[in-house]
Amino acid sequence: MVDTCLPGALPLSAAELERHLIQQRAPTFAGLGIPEGLVFPCYAFSIANVPATLANILGAELPGAALALPRPMWGDLAEGAQRIVCIILDAVGWQHLSALLTEESDLSLASLAREGRFFPITSVFPSTTTSALVTLWTGYPPAQHGLLGHMMLLHELGFIADMLYFSPAGAPSRDQLLERGVSIDTFLPVPGLAQALAKQGIVTRALINSSLANTAFSRLCFRGVAEVTRFITEADMWVRICDLLSAHRGERLLLVAYLDEMDGIGHLHGPGSDAWCAEFRSMAFSLEREFLSRLSPEERRNTLFVLTADHGQLGQPSVPIALPNHPELQEHLLLPATGSLRAAYLYACQDEVELARQYIRERLANEFLVLRSREALAAGLFGPGPASPEAAVRTGDLVVIPRGAYLLDYRQRDYAPLGMHAGMDAAEMLSPLLLARLD
Repeated sequence: MVDTCLPGALPLSAAELERHLIQQRAPTFAGLGIPEGLVFPCYAFSIANVPATLANILGAELPGAALALPRPMWGDLAEGAQRIVCIILDAVGWQHLSALLTEESDLSLASLAREGRFFPITSVFPSTTTSALVTLWTGYPPAQHGLLGHMMLLHELGFIADMLYFSPAGAPSRDQLLERGVSIDTFLPVPGLAQALAKQGIVTRALINSSLANTAFSRLCFRGVAEVTRFITEADMWVRICDLLSAHRGERLLLVAYLDEMDGIGHLHGPGSDAWCAEFRSMAFSLEREFLSRLSPEERRNTLFVLTADHGQLGQPSVPIALPNHPELQEHLLLPATGSLRAAYLYACQDEVELARQYIRERLANEFLVLRSREALAAGLFGPGPASPEAAVRTGDLVVIPRGAYLLDYRQRDYAPLGMHAGMDAAEMLSPLLLARLD
């Protein structure tokens, strides 16, 4: 795919870059008929490009993965860098975070943003945790790594699986796919970031909440990681990061920490809510008190701080459209909808793909955009190719993308969910990237 999503001249201001990313679209997307107002992934300026950027800063390469972000955006910060502390926030979008840091200019993170670089990049499609986190831990887009949504049909096993829980959909416990013969080492057709860096003399260490540390999904991301450190709270995490930097001063080191609390609060109270902002301020306070203020000059030397997010969240309450209210559409479907509520994959009965597509275009045109899955894959919506062999099966016959705040729901709900994501709204699709030297 030609990288026409890139602006003609870099660097731009964050506001200019945000406007550009909202408006850009590669020529290959033109035939999909996606209307204005939806934000396309820019696979030359996205979270898919972050892993190669981190590798390049540390003097390494990621052959086969997405290219690094344009060097003018980070090159002057890379000189002499030997260690990177990378924080991945779940579901903290560019729009909500940049607004908060503008209002709370005395926060330590706001200071780091002013001193370094702070700008938007896009997420991937679908903009959901399972797809985006694997991209951040491999450097490959969803089309190539094959994790294309929260719920996926695993045709080789004959059932729909919840990929975050790594179990059949509706199963009472996690990680049951392992009991059915799925291997962490071979499930993804692409190497892990840590595996690629280890071959080039760079050690990757990870930090994650204790409750998530040993799940199959985490282990899938952590392939090649030299050490996984568990923490209980955010303050605990910052203390442990300090300890790791102190203990491994001589290493070329990538230290990656993942925080999922903001996602949960966004789903419960909405992104940008009082509770969401309070949680972020708490995290920023701990960053200042338990991390930045404790670092010695030696521990700061040649160290780069990076903060990003897998995706954002929709700010307004969602509007569920329940499939049971559309029995005629369901009659055309062979399986329940997979993917997610804001990026659904439909499997049609034999010779009924066009009937299902026509129903959505005629009866639900104000709520959803419907694409033929193979055309979306070929156009690069899930990332530039070559797509994994499983991608065509796992995206079904049709991709359904909401307009506005709609959800394609498998059941009736008596409430409007908050903080949803996976679609192509700017709040979901724009992720932050902050880079700042600590020395």
